[in-house]
Amino acid sequence: MVDAVTIAPELPFRQQILELAVHLSRSIPASADGSVARDFVAGFEAQVKGEEGEEVPEETRKAVVKSLIGKFGELRGGLEAAKESEPESAHLLLQHVLSTTFTGEEYDSAFKSVVEAVQKGGEANATAGRMTRVEAASRILNNTYNYLAPNSPLRAPTLLALLALLARSSELPALPLTPSTLTSALSQWPLSQSDKVAFLTRAATIYQSAEQLSRALEISILALAQGAEKSAVEKAIVLALSVENNLSLDEVLRVNGVQALLEGKLKELVALFTEVDEIEAVGKGKDWLASNGSYVESFGVAQFTPESVLRKLRLIALATLAARSSAKQLAYADVASALQIDVSEVEVWAIDAIRVNLFKARLSQPSSLIRIISVSGAGTRRFGPSEWQLLERRLGEWKKAVADAQAVIDEAEQVAAQGPITHQRRTGGRRDGRDGRDGRDGRDGREGREREERDKGREGEEVAA
Repeated sequence: MVDAVTIAPELPFRQQILELAVHLSRSIPASADGSVARDFVAGFEAQVKGEEGEEVPEETRKAVVKSLIGKFGELRGGLEAAKESEPESAHLLLQHVLSTTFTGEEYDSAFKSVVEAVQKGGEANATAGRMTRVEAASRILNNTYNYLAPNSPLRAPTLLALLALLARSSELPALPLTPSTLTSALSQWPLSQSDKVAFLTRAATIYQSAEQLSRALEISILALAQGAEKSAVEKAIVLALSVENNLSLDEVLRVNGVQALLEGKLKELVALFTEVDEIEAVGKGKDWLASNGSYVESFGVAQFTPESVLRKLRLIALATLAARSSAKQLAYADVASALQIDVSEVEVWAIDAIRVNLFKARLSQPSSLIRIISVSGAGTRRFGPSEWQLLERRLGEWKKAVADAQAVIDEAEQVAAQGPITHQRRTGGRRDGRDGRDGRDGRDGREGREREERDKGREGEEVAA
């Protein structure tokens, strides 16, 4: 089959059909004598039989290929093979046959039927735990996607089929589908605005089903940018609140037209994160969730529960307390009161806030204090008069600290400019033990030299006498 794919354009149509029929026959349930598979191949051979060198009529070609596509559908993509690479080669040959037989809507329909058959075959094998066949189906869909021109609208359903299959086999993270990649692809595909939104919505749903919530959120935001709809807005808000360490709705709300579509309970929920004071939001959030817990749970997202929503409100409140503290420390009792928790739980919440990078701090158990080192600002959203005053005070403290540091540097530079200090030995007075010893040594030397000179004088006088 590999050779057949390589020379596919050189093969006559009859030979291409027989190659595909032989491949498909391997996916037919085996009979004791192999007659079923032989009859299957013989049936297609009879349909394209003719004189050597004689072309198969166009209508016959189309009928044969449609029959072949139907068999691919019945046999779920024909993923059985004697060799591991055979299904991929067969499908590349099949794509060549489709592109040389059909055009326009006929080609689109035939192409989508084959893609759907491969997806179903891969999913059935995933259920059966036959991962080798699942991997083969994934490679076929990947090759099929690359076989198409970059601006082909058929790339969209092919990519969705591949994503769905990878999600079933827990291999979705292996496909690096980033927002920039999708944006570039969408700009090339000649799809209507509604078709682009439908594609992105389906892709986000696939990632959500695989619990890849961050990527699902990114794709949902792309869908909103293509055209905001109430259901899409609701889904994006839920995803934003489902991502464990995401405490902000800004990415969703800044998309044009989103805020105008907020209404009812969804608007009330969003207000807890955007309009209500961060500290007050804890109490108001508890009351709202007590009355609307069923609304939250109705979305059926495991990571979106009344408890998860309240957790985010408490973390935001804790980060706000840290940001507003002019003393850079928080008493456990004050935190417990603001978060409406027991004092014994304060350290757990502080550690959680540190873990999600809301602030850096040290916990002092003896003093029952959270000593704030720095606040990231990721959990705070409001910047009012009190925040401006705190910023002004801290800027003054930083300015003084910088001035003091500069003074120390200037003094050090002045000392360095004077050069090395030479310690001269004193001959008079005793400043310390070393100076005293140096002085005695000098006097002893002078007295010795004077005695030598007197002795020499006396010796001279004696010689003269």
